Amino acid sequence: ICYFSAGTAEDWRPDYASFTSDTKGKCLPDWSGESWVDYTKSAVWDIMAARIKLASEKGCDGIDPDDMDGYANDNGVGLSEKGATTYLKKLAAEAAKYGMGTGLKNALEILPSVKNQVQFAVNEECVQNSGDCASYKSFGKPVYHI
Repeated sequence: ICYFSAGTAEDWRPDYASFTSDTKGKCLPDWSGESWVDYTKSAVWDIMAARIKLASEKGCDGIDPDDMDGYANDNGVGLSEKGATTYLKKLAAEAAKYGMGTGLKNALEILPSVKNQVQFAVNEECVQNSGDCASYKSFGKPVYHI
């Protein structure tokens, strides 16, 4: 499974210069050099499509698009749950073109809306945040806890 950030621009990534100032929102408070991106912009989509293609070229069976929960943060670009749902479905459709599955990382609020498009989930915090793990009980697919 290939990991990439689908919801942020990270200044340590080789494609960072492809993000224009109008595609970047607020910086993440705990991650210097990382900012939310406005995934409704076609320029951001072009970057993510290239990342998905690269994952396929590297031989990955699936993608793990991180930072899908921008809507739950002070993102500075007006991200919403509905927008995140649409975006993840688009990412999953692109990955499927290459025969890859897609996981949902965290972003539990959109899980019911995307469960038919994802093949697994990745969670980093459900053990830490009591009650979050229960959200996966009716998911019926693998949930990887990291």
